[in-house]
Amino acid sequence: MDIKTRTKDGSTIIEIIGSLDGNTVNEAQEIILPLISSSNVSMVLDMKECGYVSSAGLRLLLMAAKQLSVQNGVLVLSGLSDEIQDVMEMTGFNNFFKTFDSVDSALDALRKGV
Repeated sequence: MDIKTRTKDGSTIIEIIGSLDGNTVNEAQEIILPLISSSNVSMVLDMKECGYVSSAGLRLLLMAAKQLSVQNGVLVLSGLSDEIQDVMEMTGFNNFFKTFDSVDSALDALRKGV
């Protein structure tokens, strides 16, 4: 797994490349959670290159979203594969996250105050 971060339009974009599972979630958590601060309240998790998310990965997504919401922030997801979308629906996680086809559409929604 590889994680790349960048900022655009005042939002942090986190690109996950590879699987987000029990073997990689600790590394991902060490990178993602410190990015959450009072000055950084909108994040896009770009998952177009992420092929698999385990229950440990889902917990990390939920933890990040909760930490952001405490600061009146938001975490949105973009580029989910059909398989990950299915997992999100089966687990009910689709009720917690707004998802978008692309980073640009996610950023546009954040600018409009999702």
